[in-house]
Amino acid sequence: MDFKLEKIENSEAYIAIEIDEGRMDEAMDKAYKKVVKQVSIPGFRKGRAPRVLLEAHYGKEILLNEALEVALPDAYTEAIEALNIEPIAQPEFDFEDELQLETFKFTARVAVKPEVTLGDLEGLEIEIPKLQVSDQDLDARLEEMRARYAELEEKEDEPAQMGDTVTIDFEGFVDDVPFEGGKGEDYPLELGSGSFIPGFEEQLVGLRKGDSKDIEVMFPEAYHAEELAGKKAVFKVLIKKLEGKKLRELNDEFAQEVSQFDTLEELRRDMSESMNKNLEARRKEVLKHEVIEKALERCEMVVPAAAVKTQVGRMLEQMEQSVGSQGLTMEQYYQFTNSTEDDLRTRMWPDAERSVKSDFMLEKLVEEKGFTVSDEEVDKRIEDIAAEMHVDLDNTREILKDVTEKIRFGVQIDKAVDYLIEKAIIIEKEFTTPPSGVKIDESAISEAADSAKSEEEA
Repeated sequence: MDFKLEKIENSEAYIAIEIDEGRMDEAMDKAYKKVVKQVSIPGFRKGRAPRVLLEAHYGKEILLNEALEVALPDAYTEAIEALNIEPIAQPEFDFEDELQLETFKFTARVAVKPEVTLGDLEGLEIEIPKLQVSDQDLDARLEEMRARYAELEEKEDEPAQMGDTVTIDFEGFVDDVPFEGGKGEDYPLELGSGSFIPGFEEQLVGLRKGDSKDIEVMFPEAYHAEELAGKKAVFKVLIKKLEGKKLRELNDEFAQEVSQFDTLEELRRDMSESMNKNLEARRKEVLKHEVIEKALERCEMVVPAAAVKTQVGRMLEQMEQSVGSQGLTMEQYYQFTNSTEDDLRTRMWPDAERSVKSDFMLEKLVEEKGFTVSDEEVDKRIEDIAAEMHVDLDNTREILKDVTEKIRFGVQIDKAVDYLIEKAIIIEKEFTTPPSGVKIDESAISEAADSAKSEEEA
């Protein structure tokens, strides 16, 4: 076998590889032993026909593709090992010749680690939102708790308002014709929950128990039932029961019933500590994102498209898991957001590229600064993982014993980020909107899930 490194350009190595006739013949023989068991030749049982008859009956091409599946990976592996190349993504092959029994030539385009030039990473000026828990925030959280533990009290003469629960009978019509799935009886609906088609719940506000009303709505253009999508519908609705929330008084008794605390003050203090803890975690995430963003502006590198493509694939997997946790398939998500997988890949590409660049930058920073991690620090990280997952520490150690070096490297990367933050100039400012950096559009997922739920219920 013959191979040579033609060039390295834009963090991609181009390797010319030639598989000689001897290698090809070995691969053809392996292919024959596999293929002969899968085909039938008159006069022979499967797996018994000689190779020469197999080739005469089906043509040599039946073996060539199979032979390449054997020879090509071995040739590629041998070439990158001999040339001391470390791929960071799956290679792309360019076949120069027609398939033949003699020598076979092809080019492997291999994504490799980019050359990273770190700029001056000290004194990065970072602006982050000023985050703090106010008394108003605590009051709002307590009001949410009151609403969650509120009792429903039947209303006889008062009009319905947002937050009330109405029990309704309804039937939907399009062009005066009832449609399948548009009818329900004794259905409890909390006004403002967004459970029904947009505009439905709002039109029930002001009605009283016993009232009837024709509710006019438009089905969304992306509605799952094509025969209803984009059409106007009328729902005939009867209010059979109306209940409002009776809020509990905020006092020590309330605190005792909804928590482990004896007094409202203790509950309020615990909520404040919890909210501040979450806020500090959010602050660290924003600070990490912003300091990496600023550091990247001072670094030079060209990352291979194959590495970004691989990262987009990982992000799509995360997206699918997130969508699945909302009870949706990706097909439903694309339908409700009026998008396609290609649209999503295009939107993800800039974040994926940034993620790949930041990984290489931080790895280079670890190398230049010589950040080391002790066994004790690795064990501390494993302890933290066990605590976060609420699982047994010894079991966690056993599960993670084969990836301790990856954990060690993760701690090194964290030290690199801490270094950037320590050397940065941090300015806290009031922001109307926080800095960006969200990789997955959770709001779109939630909206799609809400749409799916609304359509099922309506």
